[in-house]
Amino acid sequence: MTVRPEQEIPHRWVDTEDSLTDLVDELVAADEFALDTEFHRERTYYPRLALIQVAWKREDGASRGQDAEIALIDPVAVDPRPLGKALEKVRQVIMHAPQQDYEVLERACGVVPSRVFDTQVAAGFLGLSSPSLSTLVERFLGSRLAKGDRLTDWFQRPLGDAQRRYAASDVVHLAALMDLIAGDLSRRGRVEWAFDESERMRTRATRVMDPEEAWMKIKEARHLRGRALVVAQELAAWRERTAQRTDQPVRFVLSDLALVGVAQKAPTRPEQLKSIRGLDGRHLRDGAGREILEAVRRGLDRPPDSVQRVKEDGGATLERRLRPAVTLVSAWISQLARDEDLDPALLATRADIVSFLRGDEDSRLNTGWRNDLVGTRIRSLVEGRSALSFDDGRLVLEPRERS
Repeated sequence: MTVRPEQEIPHRWVDTEDSLTDLVDELVAADEFALDTEFHRERTYYPRLALIQVAWKREDGASRGQDAEIALIDPVAVDPRPLGKALEKVRQVIMHAPQQDYEVLERACGVVPSRVFDTQVAAGFLGLSSPSLSTLVERFLGSRLAKGDRLTDWFQRPLGDAQRRYAASDVVHLAALMDLIAGDLSRRGRVEWAFDESERMRTRATRVMDPEEAWMKIKEARHLRGRALVVAQELAAWRERTAQRTDQPVRFVLSDLALVGVAQKAPTRPEQLKSIRGLDGRHLRDGAGREILEAVRRGLDRPPDSVQRVKEDGGATLERRLRPAVTLVSAWISQLARDEDLDPALLATRADIVSFLRGDEDSRLNTGWRNDLVGTRIRSLVEGRSALSFDDGRLVLEPRERS
């Protein structure tokens, strides 16, 4: 049955300790459940949780989808930490693109789900490239999700009917989607691939940003060299720590433009800060100007070559003789992804290719299904045992005949 935007989705509202305790007991008994969150972080460093949505199969054996039980947990009214018991004990939690949800749940509940089926990742093994939830619902269920305002205020209380309907629609179909996607994956022998990738992304997403690596997120900083690069690293680390301590976005502390400008000019006196583009009074108040100069000084005191370069895209970290292979292998992987009906980004990114060619032990292409499907063949190619040919509009990797 199609869920139209105007159609109500029955749910319970959980805003007391007792009702949350009862819900957690039901979720643990259900063995698996679908989950999503709504949060804001436009003006904070850490996400502010506004709502948790869960859906699970009824004990009476009713079918999935609209007949699932749905609850909306109000973390403004009740501490959601008890939900952590269900996140740890259930066999699996079904989510869609949960990378940001992990951080939210870690902070709110103290844990993240112990096992996740990510419908977006799983759909990538069917050839879909980072599909939205609405795309999957339409493709697999022939339904349309309730439309919602992307900029809605989830901290509004009481939430309006449209907000609740939109929130409930984010979880109502997830179990049915998992069944259909997993069924298709099973026929292709890729179910474990999907779970392995979901697990890899789950563990990676919970990693806390290391301030010493914050400079790597600044695109313009990667082009700096010598003294300017070391100063940029110190500034980025200071900015990240300040943002964490004051719970505000890093751009509120210092914009990327201003950070790179400071790194290039390396000012040593307060009056020199005023001439740097993107740096104004709001960035210098409450002692921030002095702290910026101290970060510059620390950078100037360090050896110019003390920053580890970013390992990606071939750069100077890959042997010159292997650099042409990056472009060649990238083209072949695009062809292989089409042939195998896989999302190319799941198969291998350019950074994956460089890491593998460089010989990194932790390269994704060194283990598991990626090694079987891609890694062994790339190794054969660069060692000269295979060759690429262009056959009827397709790149084909085939054994190389030696004279």
